[in-house]
Amino acid sequence: MSKRFTVEHIKPDESELLKIGFDKCYALKGLEKHKFLSLKIKPLSSAQANIIKQTALSCGTDAAVHRDVITGEAENSACIISGSISELKIVAKKLEFQPFGLGILAKEIISAISAEIEPISLKGTIFDWKRPYIMGILNITPDSFSDGGCFFDTAAAFEHAAKLIEDGADIIDIGGESTRPYAQKVDVDEEIGRILPVVEKIREKFPDIPLSIDTRNAKTAKYALEAGVDIINDVSACDWDEKMKEIAKNYDCPLILNHSQGTPENMQDNPAYESVTEEIFDYFEAKIEELAAFGIKKSQLIIDPGIGFGKTAGQNFEILRKIANFKSFNLPVLVGHSRKAFLKKTINSDDNFELDKATNAVSAFLLQAGVNILRVHNVKELKTLVKISEKLF
Repeated sequence: MSKRFTVEHIKPDESELLKIGFDKCYALKGLEKHKFLSLKIKPLSSAQANIIKQTALSCGTDAAVHRDVITGEAENSACIISGSISELKIVAKKLEFQPFGLGILAKEIISAISAEIEPISLKGTIFDWKRPYIMGILNITPDSFSDGGCFFDTAAAFEHAAKLIEDGADIIDIGGESTRPYAQKVDVDEEIGRILPVVEKIREKFPDIPLSIDTRNAKTAKYALEAGVDIINDVSACDWDEKMKEIAKNYDCPLILNHSQGTPENMQDNPAYESVTEEIFDYFEAKIEELAAFGIKKSQLIIDPGIGFGKTAGQNFEILRKIANFKSFNLPVLVGHSRKAFLKKTINSDDNFELDKATNAVSAFLLQAGVNILRVHNVKELKTLVKISEKLF
């Protein structure tokens, strides 16, 4: 009888090489030959795309370009180049000597391959992004879509914050204005009056827990930061209130940029995109440049593609499927999908127990995709999921 072999899929990492007896001193370098990446490059002229295609083929890998690049009929093209880290480094080395500005692109390819997300320090905790972090939701509102009114008074809000911390939250995200679809804006002073007593009480009892303020209003963010909040989570990515950029710069704090088409009052009125992931990517690219020009450090930014903020159910799922695309910014990626309407529509239920199961299904996918922060209502269940996922991925 012929001998049977075992063939299995693995996620290549240093530990897998060491398990088979690979040279420990060479493991990290050796991993470059076994770790596969795909990079999307744009915009390119037809000539640039053609050179990249031919260079990739000469290095034993390949690049996908517009079908009319070879004839020169395509005026421009994006390019998807794939290969091991080792192969992509060789491609970049060869591109250094090519015309049409490809020497500059070579440096950007090397940067994209080797760059790591800069750590952020909050209340003595180093967020090094080597593991997923959990953001627990605390809505101090009467009208949020899942728990509106549940924690509207200070005592109830504080008790819930304490439970989120006990359950394993790394960050508590505090909001005083609902941003669910069709929610009406709240007077800023009313918003501040809702959140400040809760922030102060949490900070008194839990001085080391990082806190985030979920607001689109600069005045609210300023008062919250003065009271001990560490992060601004702006659902409008500084588009609603121009003064938000000034607050973020002056306080030099982490800033979460959430993509939204429209405002909560109108964002679900027939949201339309030609290519939702492409357009969000382009939005962040421009936003990061805008904030850098204003003086806000890139290392302080966290990006959130804005699940449910001006997107249909199908568009939300497309964003989730392609969530790894956003990691190319070399910034932490946050996703807030918990109990949202696209899940209600998919499972045809608005029961929180059922919605948490649907949320967990998405969370498992996001953990495997390497998302850095997951924003959820049920922290305890996600904490369990993270523990199990760490053993599997």
